[in-house]
Amino acid sequence: MMDVSLVATGIAIGIGVNAPVGPVNVMCIHRAIRNGPTSAMAAGVGAWVADVLFAAAAAFGVTAISTFVEGHLAVIKVLGGALMIAFGMKLLYAPSSVTEAPKDDTKLSLFRAAATSLVLTATNPAVLLGFFAIFGGLAGIGENPGDFGAAALLTAGVAIGSAAWWAALSTGASHLRERIAERWLGRINTLSGSGLVIFGVVVLVGVALGY
Repeated sequence: MMDVSLVATGIAIGIGVNAPVGPVNVMCIHRAIRNGPTSAMAAGVGAWVADVLFAAAAAFGVTAISTFVEGHLAVIKVLGGALMIAFGMKLLYAPSSVTEAPKDDTKLSLFRAAATSLVLTATNPAVLLGFFAIFGGLAGIGENPGDFGAAALLTAGVAIGSAAWWAALSTGASHLRERIAERWLGRINTLSGSGLVIFGVVVLVGVALGY
């Protein structure tokens, strides 16, 4: 019989790791306000894929990944910070015309959004190490690392929770699109780009200071 509590725990973890404000949340909100929920979900899909892969690695005890991340933590942080700044700068210099935004929302741009969020999440060591830390303390995983049934249920729960978060954020943020005055839409690129640049700078400063 399926242990519903493990699925519920996984759902809570899936929501909890994504809820804090971060670069992908900024991207998702930006695309929701500029182009609508479908465009925003493209950004969420990349993060969702990374969440599921990280959760599976943690739940099934793939310690090689954790060891690699721990051994190359500074490099991964620098890469992630640099990418955040690059993507942020791209938004800052993107066309601000409201009428031009929908033209950019092609299948290719949706794919690029998913790829970008996947890369941003994959280069965030806090996410992967967070999954290992959380799962390692759970009974049925930490105490019985060979219990693949429990690992599968937790991973499925994370997949559901993560998907629910990105769907809710995309839908909720897209509603703001109808309430924000048109003159404000031209400033969304600046706000979102600035947010990504700030996130990237904070990461790089942390590396420089040894954190």
